[in-house]
Amino acid sequence: MFRIAAFILLLFAIAFGFAWLADNPGTVAVQWDWLNQGQIYEFDLITLIVALGVIFLTSIFTWWCFFNIINSPKAFGRWRSGRRRDKGYAALSKGLVAAGAGNVPLAKQLARDSAKFLDDEPLVAMLEAQTALLEDNRPVARQQFNRMLESDQTRLLGLRGLYLEAEKEGAVEAAAHFAKEANNLAPGTPWAATAVLKVQTISGQWEEAIRTLDLNRSSNVFEKATYNRKKAVVLTALAMQQEEGEPEQGRINALAACKLAPELVPAATVCARLLVRLNDSRKAGKILEASWRASSHPDIADAYVNLNAGDSAAQRLVRARKLTAHARDDREGLFAMAKACLDAGDFKDARDVMEIILRESASERACLLMADIEQAEYGDRGRVREWLSRAVSASKDPTWISEGVVSDDWMPCSPTTGRLDAFEWKAPMQQLGAHKETLDLSRLANEPLQEIETVDLTTDDTHDIVEQSASTPEVVGATDPTSASNEDVGDTDIVILEPAKTQPENDNVNSDESDIQDPSVSADSKSFLADASDPVSPYHQTDLDIDKDGVIDHRPDDPGIGEEKPKKEGWLF
Repeated sequence: MFRIAAFILLLFAIAFGFAWLADNPGTVAVQWDWLNQGQIYEFDLITLIVALGVIFLTSIFTWWCFFNIINSPKAFGRWRSGRRRDKGYAALSKGLVAAGAGNVPLAKQLARDSAKFLDDEPLVAMLEAQTALLEDNRPVARQQFNRMLESDQTRLLGLRGLYLEAEKEGAVEAAAHFAKEANNLAPGTPWAATAVLKVQTISGQWEEAIRTLDLNRSSNVFEKATYNRKKAVVLTALAMQQEEGEPEQGRINALAACKLAPELVPAATVCARLLVRLNDSRKAGKILEASWRASSHPDIADAYVNLNAGDSAAQRLVRARKLTAHARDDREGLFAMAKACLDAGDFKDARDVMEIILRESASERACLLMADIEQAEYGDRGRVREWLSRAVSASKDPTWISEGVVSDDWMPCSPTTGRLDAFEWKAPMQQLGAHKETLDLSRLANEPLQEIETVDLTTDDTHDIVEQSASTPEVVGATDPTSASNEDVGDTDIVILEPAKTQPENDNVNSDESDIQDPSVSADSKSFLADASDPVSPYHQTDLDIDKDGVIDHRPDDPGIGEEKPKKEGWLF
């Protein structure tokens, strides 16, 4: 906007100047002895100004042409390099797309083209590394990643590539080295922070892990909830490490973990143990009660019921009743109550509580606890074996699971991948059973085949067997059908033999007429047989037998087989 206003003002100034000169004309006299031998030339002022402007513009144009001619080699070189650069970036862009799409041959070709046109472009090394990874040529990929370290723009990318390659090959120390360098180079990088944290948790460097979490929290790598959870897990692990040697410092770390994540069960249990060890059972009970309200867990119930080592069974029962007073229908609270009743010898209450548990789900732990009750109250080995057999096929109870690994005790990180806070309290996957109607082919293959005795029966014998079976069913496995008891009949299979279907030797018209005269034959059947026996009927027309073999080729109501058109035979068609 300012430039437009300045240009308009300049035009107005020029127009005003020419108007002023037109209103105030003047004459300019030129006398130069070398040019005109002392002769005087007179010009109008406007003419002189126009002539001087033309001379000035001509001089500028002449200088521009001379300058372009002198600098034309450099300009041609810049144009040529710009064209090469444009071709290189176009090939680089297409190569990255081809590599992302998995087109390895095209990506390799475009990588060569981009390397030919772009000499010092760091992204070319990234394309070549990606192409090498697609070909599973890891030495070339590592070479390209090391090449990226030479440029400040791609150093972080090269470190990430080298870290991933070291992690795939199982080089833990090399992976930790690259992750630390990346974290020092760019502290706000999420993958570097996570990798460093994983290395520290695997090696048990919990204090360094806390510093890493705090550093990356200031860089907004982790959200507040994620940061609190991870730090609580690390503080819990540190408190467990300090439980034997430094109980006071472990108590401080455990209390901080409970404050950050009240639902973290291991933090509450280790804090309670440390508080009891430091003679503060009252505070330990409050910590467990708060954690129980956040997440009911059998470890919390066991730690609360057995808070003091010298408590009697009656005192533990009182604690169990107090724990389950707020949530009487909680399954874990009912388990704690049943176990406390069993220890106190209150078998009636234990059975009442177990009845509620079994009504909901007869899990493995419930069956084992019922076996303990049967053993403690009656010592009935039969009932104990029955509950133990039920426990084998019962549903599994929740336990600590991390990436397919089942553990009885909680651990701060996964033993397979090192991921922090990987263990979850849930029921393990169960094997699906076969349907009740599914055949077990392995059992059928092992059982011997039973031979079946075949008997030739005539028509009269068949009718006698049918009459006898209609009056008295045959019981398989009994010598005398009339003497078989009800239990035998209920435990055996009843087989009703049907008469064998036999065809007469001669199918003639006389047999058909006899069937027609049979009063048991229906009217439709009589009409059908009468039509079949009529010589005029379509069933006896000879024109239905095309090939003269005595067999009717199609039904009377069938239009027949159409005439086949002769196939054309020739060289081309």
